[in-house]
Amino acid sequence: MSTHTKTQHLFQRTTLSALIALACTPAFAQDAATNSEEEVEVISIVSSIRGNLQSAINEKKLAPTIVDGISADDIGTLPALDMGEALQAVPGVQLNREGSRRESSVNLRGLPSGFVLTTANGVSIATPTREASPYGAANPFGAYNPAVFNGITVQKSLTADMVEGGIAGTVNQKVKSPLQRKSSLRMQIGGRYEELADSIDPEVSISGSTHLIDDVLAVSGTLSFSQQTFRQDVIRINAYDSLKAANFAPDGTAEEQSAAYNSWLSENNLHEDSTILFPGEYRQQSEVNKGDRFSFSGGIEYKPTENLKLGFTSIITERNLDEARLEQLEMRLDQSSVKVIPTLDKYPLRATGEKNNAGQETYVLSGVDFERPRYYFDNRKDEQLQDAAAYMFDAEWTHDMWTVDANLTLSEATNRRTEVLLSNRTNTPASIKGSVYTGEGEIENFYFNMTGADQAMDFDNAVWEPKNQVANTATTKNAADGLYLLITGNYEQVAHTNDSFKLDFTRQFDEGFLKNVKFGYRFADVFQDSTYAKGSSVGVNPTGIMTSDRITDPAYVSEEAFFGGLTDGFVSADEGWRSFDFDSMNRDLKNSIKIEDIAPAGNGETAKYTPTGYIQRGGRQADGFIYSSGLKTNALYGMANFEFELFGPMLLNGNIGGRYIESETEAKAPDVGGEDINNLPLAVFKNEYNHFLPSVNLSTNLDDDENVIVRFAYNKNIARPDLRSASPSSKFSYIQGVGATVQLPGSNIKPFEADSYDLSLEWYNREGSAITLALFKKEISNLFDTQDLCEASALAGTGVDLGNLSVQNDGKCITDGNDNLSDPDLLVAGDAVNMSGIVNIADTISIKGMEISIQQNLDFLPFPWNGLGGVINYSQTQQDDNDANRIPGISDKSYNAIAYYEQDSFGVRLAYNYRTAYDLRTSGTANGFADRSVAAAGRLDASAYYKITKDLQINFKAYNLTENLYEEYQTHEWMPRATKYSGKVFTFGIKYNFL
Repeated sequence: MSTHTKTQHLFQRTTLSALIALACTPAFAQDAATNSEEEVEVISIVSSIRGNLQSAINEKKLAPTIVDGISADDIGTLPALDMGEALQAVPGVQLNREGSRRESSVNLRGLPSGFVLTTANGVSIATPTREASPYGAANPFGAYNPAVFNGITVQKSLTADMVEGGIAGTVNQKVKSPLQRKSSLRMQIGGRYEELADSIDPEVSISGSTHLIDDVLAVSGTLSFSQQTFRQDVIRINAYDSLKAANFAPDGTAEEQSAAYNSWLSENNLHEDSTILFPGEYRQQSEVNKGDRFSFSGGIEYKPTENLKLGFTSIITERNLDEARLEQLEMRLDQSSVKVIPTLDKYPLRATGEKNNAGQETYVLSGVDFERPRYYFDNRKDEQLQDAAAYMFDAEWTHDMWTVDANLTLSEATNRRTEVLLSNRTNTPASIKGSVYTGEGEIENFYFNMTGADQAMDFDNAVWEPKNQVANTATTKNAADGLYLLITGNYEQVAHTNDSFKLDFTRQFDEGFLKNVKFGYRFADVFQDSTYAKGSSVGVNPTGIMTSDRITDPAYVSEEAFFGGLTDGFVSADEGWRSFDFDSMNRDLKNSIKIEDIAPAGNGETAKYTPTGYIQRGGRQADGFIYSSGLKTNALYGMANFEFELFGPMLLNGNIGGRYIESETEAKAPDVGGEDINNLPLAVFKNEYNHFLPSVNLSTNLDDDENVIVRFAYNKNIARPDLRSASPSSKFSYIQGVGATVQLPGSNIKPFEADSYDLSLEWYNREGSAITLALFKKEISNLFDTQDLCEASALAGTGVDLGNLSVQNDGKCITDGNDNLSDPDLLVAGDAVNMSGIVNIADTISIKGMEISIQQNLDFLPFPWNGLGGVINYSQTQQDDNDANRIPGISDKSYNAIAYYEQDSFGVRLAYNYRTAYDLRTSGTANGFADRSVAAAGRLDASAYYKITKDLQINFKAYNLTENLYEEYQTHEWMPRATKYSGKVFTFGIKYNFL
């Protein structure tokens, strides 16, 4: 076990012990509490930490549903870099750290982020996501500065008047209306120090509100700006490859290779059919994201009469990481031409416990010596822009017992990635020798070293052969030897709009068990447009540009040590981790392109530029990523809120209702049947479906003071699958003598459906304190999967007719050859048709779980101990044993522990978050070629403030004080796949209240 892991476990035990001790003190006695509303208001004003926690408890107690949340006049005071990190304090929430850009999406109650609906003031808005998960699009909370929101409510059980879509729950971001605020003006300036990037970034936030006419007309706004510079260093074992006989004697005959391999197996008592895995692909990366983030929220509210109120609220954000870079060294030992020297007295060999196809053991050799590897070094520019704007217009009219609410919301968001990769590569250079050892999960024991890299690439004598025809490959080769230059990269933009109108009617009742009835209508028009282009080296001539005098050390050399000095086992600049100035190299390579000299491809496709300035790769590279899709929804709902006495002091409160929705979709994508690849027609797919979503929420008190509450809830909900998984695109290919392969569009997929059951017990034992237990179960149906099909009707809308299809006795799908393709001889009778598509299946997923929360303040104790308090949240979820349907990315257990000490002029807060190991699915090549798991990990954050005067306050925050490592592994923790280090972060700010 590493030092870091030991430190984390020690901190877990001590913090938990301390907080449990606080929670179990006799001070839980109710007579020690003060319950007046006036006292609550005073605490929330003078107490930043305790008051915010107490406000959240009060909201939970009074809510008609099962909720948790964060209440803060300024969430920016919490020890959180963004909204996602702030949400970690909520039971059942897990922050995702797989990404490299602090996206900060969250999981909730055993379900991934795509099942979590994000709203603003209860309204669904467009979010700047480019998510590709089949479970739906996650909201990137990292795109927003948390200071522009005034609280977060996580609604775990739903009512009929809420927007559908949150199977896991709904995260509602709150912006107070101007008339709810007191006149104020405050400003905070400060800086954020990123230890690994060795960067200090300025931050500024201005917030104000004023009543232009007392209680009639008010305006408010919060503006926040910060520069963004953060770095992440990564060591990857991207693949474990099988040892081959050729690796023992690459230049020998097949007989010599087999003899050497079999001799080695025999010497080490290994069966000749055993599988020996070794670290075959190594990558070390240093990624710096740099740019800025601007966020704003504000509005105006007007109440001309006692019966009418008009309001406008806007939420705007832009995070532009336009100076993001990644420098990477890559080494591959996966070819037969590479010599691999497995020495068991030097490197350990472990059995995995898994059998191969021959029924023999699979072993892992955690280290090898090698000669002549494939040697690459990369320089990547990877810009990202996330922007979003929402404009919400509200009107409320009351008359006697009626209230009418109307809302019009117009919102749009964009996520754009602009990536260019320049990679110098050579295969099997004779000069390079080295060794690699994974460390078996202990990063301080890891090493990768090599010699001879300085002789591996001869740039000065290279004469390059530029591609002069549109092609679907991405490399330019040197004519003299194996040196080549990979030029690729993606331009992706996903633009969203989400416009809606809703009208709600509420009728109050003075008598009887009905408190009110509510009904309404909502129309929503959601649209998504996706564009994509992949660059290539076509037309690029690196001669005289890619020369040895352009080669430099990577950027980490001039900054802090790679990986924060936690390991010195990586390949250094002296050993062969090379780089170059990206901007000048990229400019010169693009300037060498003469588009008029580039010939069309064999299919007639002509050259055109991508937005990155390179020639677009030929063929159907963009299938699945170029589409537009619209969703129109009409919804009607009705619900009743009621209250009546059961017996004794017990009151039954609750609501019952239902929501009926009709949905129509229209998706468009390039038609695979189009003959002119320069001008492909659009295939159009339409779909419609409807749902009825009932909901019930019940609560009752078990004591006279209504401090012990039992709640039950049932609701049915839906979540629509992500459009990039259910893409309207299709693919078609044909190989003579083999047959046709067809991937069908997935635009007819119906939404996930879920039945949710919730039960909670809440004891509000004293003011600002509570002990709660929540149990839940979710049954999710209407899943989808890829299945083989043999039905001609499945091709409807694609523009392709493959003739009559039939299934043979052996299960093979064949055509009668009566196709509509341009070449009459392309398909002939009896040709195989391998056709697959995404369809809804009958399988279900069952998720059940438990959440325990203990929140206590100890203000009854004598000074100075009366400033102590804390929170412990523990969550546990369990999925079905059906591994085929198991949802990845979810920890079975997580907890967070918060301890604080606060007096009138200062406060200190420690927050520790922990989640157990979880599985991930691999997609693409960047994360390797096998599924992996993420090791259990925890992180300690801290914040403190001191009030110099009533109006002047200084703040300090520290993140990742435990220097937590993010660690991925394959099958066993001693098979590391990726280890990431981001270092500690510190912020300092000064806040002044002018009003």
